[in-house]
Amino acid sequence: MSKNRSAPKKEAAPAGERLIYCGPNIPGGALQRYTVFKGGLPAHLTGLFEKCPAVKTLFVPPVDLARVDRAIGTKGTPEHSAFQEVLQYIMKGGA
Repeated sequence: MSKNRSAPKKEAAPAGERLIYCGPNIPGGALQRYTVFKGGLPAHLTGLFEKCPAVKTLFVPPVDLARVDRAIGTKGTPEHSAFQEVLQYIMKGGA
C-alpha cells in the first residue's frame, strides 16, 4: 500500500477532520466561538497558540461539543479553567 501524502506536520490533522472552537470570541475577528475548522487546527493562529496555549485546548471534535460546553460552565473542570484563561488573556489586551 503506498502513501500519497507527505509526512504530517506537528499541527497537521487528517484533511477531513473538523474541529469546533468553544472558547470566547477573540477581538478583531481573529476567532469566533463555535467556528468550525476543517483539516485540524488553523495554521494562521499559531502565534495566538504560542501567546495563550489555552486557546488551543478549546478546539474539539464536533462529537465532543455538548460535553465540552457543559464542562466550560462547570467550575473546577479543565475546560472551565481554559475558558477563563482565554478571557483573562483577552482582558489584558493580549488579543
